[in-house]
Amino acid sequence: MAQAGGWPVQGVDPSAPMLDIARADRPHPCVDYRLFDGRSPAWIPDGTVDAAVCCLVYCTDPDDLRPAALTAEIHRVLRPGAPYVLADLDPGAVGEQFATLRYGEPGATYAEGAPVPTELCRLDGGSVTTVCHYRSLSAYTALLTGAGFAAPATDTPVVPGPDPAAGPVRAPYLLLTTARPGPGR
Repeated sequence: MAQAGGWPVQGVDPSAPMLDIARADRPHPCVDYRLFDGRSPAWIPDGTVDAAVCCLVYCTDPDDLRPAALTAEIHRVLRPGAPYVLADLDPGAVGEQFATLRYGEPGATYAEGAPVPTELCRLDGGSVTTVCHYRSLSAYTALLTGAGFAAPATDTPVVPGPDPAAGPVRAPYLLLTTARPGPGR
């Protein structure tokens, strides 16, 4: 966004090492990288942000209270009518092997908030297993609408598959797009 449009961007993360990587990989004079407690961007005034994107955050927290509080804060800082895009692991892709990860065990089912073993593929060919937390599409929707956002549109993108002859496959993530309601909505 900063490079394409020259817009000021707040890049926030609760991890100082991740911010260091972002600063090194994507330095830009329009990007302000900030350490964030994951709860409240208190430095941002109400209704002053033109758009928000949140990537792979909700799946890392087993407790709905923190994502709910974060969603309410995103709603607070967005101007009326401003869009919010939530990109997170797709609950419909549990157990599928992707080029970059496998979210959950094949054939397994998970309860809301349950730990899901997630295997991440490393660039060196190795892998590391971490834990994410399951949320259904209805849980994501409830977090958004509970904070005052409009019901989201859902997109499950496709990406190139491991076998080019087989064509594209479902991506391991989904996109939920909504907006802070404007005046009279």
